Amino acid sequence: MTHLLAIDVGTTGLRAAVVDEHLTILALEYRHTPPATPAPGLVEFDGVTMAETVLEAARTVIDRVGAPIDAVGITNQRASTIVWDRATGAPIGPGLGWQDLRTLMECITARAEHGWIIAPNQAVTKLAWLLGNTPDLDGRDLCFGTVDSWVAWTLSGGAVHVSDQTNASAMATGLRLVDGNGWNTEVLDAFDLPAAVLPTVVDSIGTCGSASELPGSPPIAEDRGDR
Repeated sequence: MTHLLAIDVGTTGLRAAVVDEHLTILALEYRHTPPATPAPGLVEFDGVTMAETVLEAARTVIDRVGAPIDAVGITNQRASTIVWDRATGAPIGPGLGWQDLRTLMECITARAEHGWIIAPNQAVTKLAWLLGNTPDLDGRDLCFGTVDSWVAWTLSGGAVHVSDQTNASAMATGLRLVDGNGWNTEVLDAFDLPAAVLPTVVDSIGTCGSASELPGSPPIAEDRGDR
């Protein structure tokens, strides 16, 4: 029997499920993880808590099934943004939820100065805000990612920094070329964003690394935005 682990991270909670080759659910675990709203228009989440909860839920269903996992798939709510230190794996600040509106003025400015239609639910201005409002970042090797990137990094013990086209797309992040063939350097330059922080974009289906933090180190074989 084939055993597949599916991890879905949504706005207010996450699910880990083990299914067989017929997509029959063999074990399911849900964790309630609501974001914080410290002020009107602000929506934040704790990346460390998210990582710990993902691992806890995944290990729980694997233990419940009691069989090796053949592959892992990740799905998530798109555009929520997190930045972390590549060396330590520690987030530099709060994750910013896709609903966060603190960068509304930057979106208005981008349209006035460049004619770009960028919405605050896209990741580009969230990334710029985190880099611009976090002290003591000079010389640090940083990673940017949406939730799928953070989950893949967590599962792989820091070995995998990737995203897929559905999460990295121009619609979701504002950072990608519309045709998907590369990052938009004009946008990166305008927001003073270093290309070195960006993830490697991989196919939605296909092995991109190993979930070494889980029993048996199963391959991470799917990554896609589910909304």
